[in-house]
Amino acid sequence: MEKKERVIMLVTVDIPPDKERAWNDWYNNEHVPDILKCPGFKRVGRFKSLEGNGSRYVTIYELEHPKVRESEEFARVKGWYQFTDFVIEPKISIYSEFFAAEA
Repeated sequence: MEKKERVIMLVTVDIPPDKERAWNDWYNNEHVPDILKCPGFKRVGRFKSLEGNGSRYVTIYELEHPKVRESEEFARVKGWYQFTDFVIEPKISIYSEFFAAEA
């Protein structure tokens, strides 16, 4: 059986502390459900940094294929909306898994 290619979209951002509560409420309760309605988006996991010097927030989107960002549905829901002016150093990258191992 051929193994299907695993593809993720990694989004990293910082947000000012005074906007975090509203940001997380919007992201979790509006943005993520809208994104998951788009064709090709399978799963979303959000992470907050515990230590280190990277971005405070990381979101990992599991995708069916690397071209999911080209859909009309995604074009309608992408973006930071009311948080556009507060998002610090956003980075969006798409990755294809080339190696995996398990214990």
